[in-house]
Amino acid sequence: MKLDYEKSKFSCKHGDYCIGKVNALADPSLHARTQEYKRRLSGAMKPLSGQDISRVPKGKGFYVTRKYDGEFALVAFDGKNLLSVNPGGTVRVGLPGFIEAEKLLKKAKVKSCLLGAELYLTGDTSKINRVSNVVGILRSPSSKAQLDKLGVAVFDIIELDGKPIETAAKVFEYLKRWFGKGELVHPAEHVIANKVDTIMEVFTEWVIGEGSEGVVVRHDQAGYYKIKIRHNLDVAIIGFSEGTDERKGMLHDLLVAVMRSDGTLHELVRVGGGFSDEDRRIIADELRRRVVPSDYVAVNNDYVAYEMTAPGPVIEISCLDMISESSKGGPVNRMVLDWDGKRYSALSRMPLVSVISPQYVRMRDDKEANTEDVNIGQVSDLVDVPDFDQPAREKEAPASAILERQVYTKTMRGNRMVRKLLLWKTNKEASPDFPGYVVYLTDFSPNRQNPLERDIKVSNTEAAARKLFSKMAEKNFIGGWEKVS
Repeated sequence: MKLDYEKSKFSCKHGDYCIGKVNALADPSLHARTQEYKRRLSGAMKPLSGQDISRVPKGKGFYVTRKYDGEFALVAFDGKNLLSVNPGGTVRVGLPGFIEAEKLLKKAKVKSCLLGAELYLTGDTSKINRVSNVVGILRSPSSKAQLDKLGVAVFDIIELDGKPIETAAKVFEYLKRWFGKGELVHPAEHVIANKVDTIMEVFTEWVIGEGSEGVVVRHDQAGYYKIKIRHNLDVAIIGFSEGTDERKGMLHDLLVAVMRSDGTLHELVRVGGGFSDEDRRIIADELRRRVVPSDYVAVNNDYVAYEMTAPGPVIEISCLDMISESSKGGPVNRMVLDWDGKRYSALSRMPLVSVISPQYVRMRDDKEANTEDVNIGQVSDLVDVPDFDQPAREKEAPASAILERQVYTKTMRGNRMVRKLLLWKTNKEASPDFPGYVVYLTDFSPNRQNPLERDIKVSNTEAAARKLFSKMAEKNFIGGWEKVS
């Protein structure tokens, strides 16, 4: 491994500190290795709340590591030079902590290594010390004094002299030997725990007492656990799906959103846990009365389309974590919807977060779906969300156009049944997030257990969409159904 790079492609920010992109490296595969390591590590993490620490298996040899609120970096050293690569493809050289690390590794006669590290602000461990502050300094430091505040907490050895390190004990033995006397670079603070009570004590001291982001528990056989305090959010219901078979008529899961300051609704997460069976019946019954048309079709994890509902009611949910960056270092984009009082229309996907382990807590009858009660600020106060304060309507997509509409009625046993079939062109086919055409059937029959049923088909061509429309009309408008002019 040689860390050669084209210096002319780097931009120097202050002193020796310069940044560039991975295409300036002689070995651009470091970017793929960074992304793969981040993806593998994230996939191995089992999220737990502080209340669930007892679920960590009993045993000895757990390493409890402080979780730093900073920027993840793969740190590479080839025996002479040291640099870092983040999942987004940014390469950094010359940070004061890197210069110190380079000297310590040379002194230890290390030939080459790949390290997992967090770049963070030293000193305050409270929520004020957010990743956004770290990123701000890394992008545009105003002075050397600012750079001198950036610590490098090394938590893993991915590779040493071309070979992996198999045990946590060996990892921290090497890290202590190399960086134990470092000032800006150091082993991530850790404690060896031989019982669950010790993990609880460390969590209480670091997270609850000192305000750290959380702890990571690592064990060679039991794997990784990420333990954090659960966050609670007030969110608006914008859609729901029902169960099947013996769960038919009961809630399966909810689609919920937060509201941006311009009044648009930003899709947040699907919530399927935390409900009792009684909750699932009551909520489904209420939401069926709130169903509205929507140009945007969202599906749950079983690929069942959500019934979109007028914004609300407001519910409280809890989650273990919110992550604003994908494993490749890009933003986590979610759809922003406009609600005109009658129907939803999709605007565009904008950065938000991935929500880890969402759970329903309770109804918030004291709150409404407005910019004060379900504001996106609940999320951006906890996680760095790009452009959270930017209006979404500036990016508004073209309105959809209705191409065909047929309405039929039928009376049976004194009850009037209604079937409506719509075909519309989304006018958003240039975006990969939208189909070109939607065919939408609603079937209302007061005699059924579930009075309102729907069927949605999509197509990227008008010809195929019209064929779908004709087939659905032939199937549904027979046997006594009369067309309404």
